[in-house]
Amino acid sequence: MFIVLFVVIAMVVSLFPPIGDLPRADAATIKVDGNVSDWSGINALTTHTGTAQSLKVTNDDKNLYLLVEGAGLSTATGHFWLDTDNNPATGYLTSGWGTNGVEWMIENNTLYNYAGDGTSWNWNEIAKLTPEQFFRSASVVEVLIPLATLKIGVGSKIKAGYIDNNSATNRLPAADQTLPEYVLTTEAKAPGAVTTVTSNPVELDSPLNNPFKGWAPSAKTTSYPQPVKLVYAGVTWKELEPTKGKFDFAAIEAKNNFAHWKTKGVKVVFRLILDSPTGEAHRDIPDWLYDEMAAAGENPGTVYNDPTGRMGAGNNMGFSPNYSAPSVIAGHKKVVEAIANRYNTNVRPVAFVQIGSLGHWGEFHTWPYTKTADSTENVNFTGAFPPLNVSNQFVQHYIDAFAGKEDKMQVLIRRSMALATENNKGMKLGMFNDVFGDKPSFDADWGWYTGTQNGYWDDLGQKQPGNPNFWESRISAGEFYSGEFGMKASLTSGAGFDETMRQTEMSKVSWLGPNSPAPLAVGNELQANIDKLKKRMGYHFVLKEVTHPSAITGNSFEVKLTVENKGVQHFPFNWPLEIQLRKGDTIVAKKQPKVDLRTWKTGTYTITESIPVSSLAPGKYDLSVAIVNPETKRAGVDFANKIYRYSFGAYKLASGLEKK
Repeated sequence: MFIVLFVVIAMVVSLFPPIGDLPRADAATIKVDGNVSDWSGINALTTHTGTAQSLKVTNDDKNLYLLVEGAGLSTATGHFWLDTDNNPATGYLTSGWGTNGVEWMIENNTLYNYAGDGTSWNWNEIAKLTPEQFFRSASVVEVLIPLATLKIGVGSKIKAGYIDNNSATNRLPAADQTLPEYVLTTEAKAPGAVTTVTSNPVELDSPLNNPFKGWAPSAKTTSYPQPVKLVYAGVTWKELEPTKGKFDFAAIEAKNNFAHWKTKGVKVVFRLILDSPTGEAHRDIPDWLYDEMAAAGENPGTVYNDPTGRMGAGNNMGFSPNYSAPSVIAGHKKVVEAIANRYNTNVRPVAFVQIGSLGHWGEFHTWPYTKTADSTENVNFTGAFPPLNVSNQFVQHYIDAFAGKEDKMQVLIRRSMALATENNKGMKLGMFNDVFGDKPSFDADWGWYTGTQNGYWDDLGQKQPGNPNFWESRISAGEFYSGEFGMKASLTSGAGFDETMRQTEMSKVSWLGPNSPAPLAVGNELQANIDKLKKRMGYHFVLKEVTHPSAITGNSFEVKLTVENKGVQHFPFNWPLEIQLRKGDTIVAKKQPKVDLRTWKTGTYTITESIPVSSLAPGKYDLSVAIVNPETKRAGVDFANKIYRYSFGAYKLASGLEKK
């Protein structure tokens, strides 16, 4: 056994001779002595609060240099960690950070090489560092390691971290982040030389409460346990225009809590409804319109009371207007114009408008049907749906009213028809599925998805064209089927949730409501599936990689940014991405790359942009990124990353970038 041990030791000494015998940097650019003035031109690889505040890395043609600066650093215990092969499958998995594989550890003044299986604590001691190679005080830890010892050279990429006194929090980088990357310069650099820094922000594996996605519950309730950024306002013509020509927006906005939702940064999904079945006899068109039609000898419409229960519990009675009546068509055009004019403002209270004017609940049908005793034909006893030449007029009203306003509001339609893609205004309509989660209603020949892709024969025997892949340029939305029962069934693990995720992937849905899980308590038994669905719906942006110079020089500062969209859909509006240099909370220089988030479908996108810096005063600056809300001029979208976020929403990408 003694012979074996002697052989192992001899091999270790042969592979890794004592550091004192290794090549020294006779012309080192950094002197390890605790005086950090020779580091002044080198920017931090990562920073944090606490005792360990800044980690710097540099090299010359012979040595790697490491520096930690802080306040109250331990003078008894500290560890540097080096990943020199950039392979997380090899080396020691250091806890408290993102995935890593560390080959080298410097514990106090001793260098170790890892010899374990990734999780075992098995290290070979290589050598003690000399005073010329290791310095430590309560404010500085400085180290020199020959490149030959680490088996790396110029051009190599390494990752580095430091933990002070075995702390879970006093570490560089901060807990849960990934080790920052350093690329060894291709030639020996003088002090102050600029290098390239690449970092990989840690991903946040959870849903985000971001604009224009998630749940859109009723606007009439002002508080929901699940976080929301959209609410639904279903507004009847009767309540919006109680007196002919006088639109009572104040009343419907109060009823739907517009002022409250504005303070929360929540936007509205607006639907105009002419027929909403309930448990009581009523009409949803204005009384003055009904009276005008009756006085003119026109048929106002059909009173119905569905005894079959197929409309659903409590939804059996109402009034189906005569959509073909000239007075209904003329009045509808005016009310839609009024809605468009009201909400086409920079305040942008309404984000989406659903074409909901036709059929029960504005869902483009007057089902259920039944057979009369003396006929074999299906008779719609709950009102007649209009033929195409009439229904097209109602859709055209929306196209005419909202054309040119799509930077503020987008229009969606439930059923595919020619006007959804081909009209004289050049508008493209999004689509919504009000029976989301129900498989037959999705897949059948008459189903929503089949109809959007292939076209379908409607209830009047009219052939309607498809609107295939409409989500390439517009939004897909809807609500869960069959009330609370359908919503919970759609979110229950097994066939229900599997079907929900299948429909999400196929139809690229961004939001669902008003029937949604927003009223369910946080942490309920469906929460994991609620979160999984919300994360996948719509867009979900993750910062993957950031590359930039280690210092600010010349007239421009070039930043390369890689972002992955892990959602199924693009961002709906043309909000600008902005790369910023900051002095504290103040933006001192910025650039908005020419990117259109509406084209960022599922996948990875790389932007390279140069920020003008010629007018910047000498000093240190932070680098940040934001997606700017045009309404507030502030950051308006969260990235799925565990990195510092300013109170105003921008994300810090680097700090301490010095301009001399």
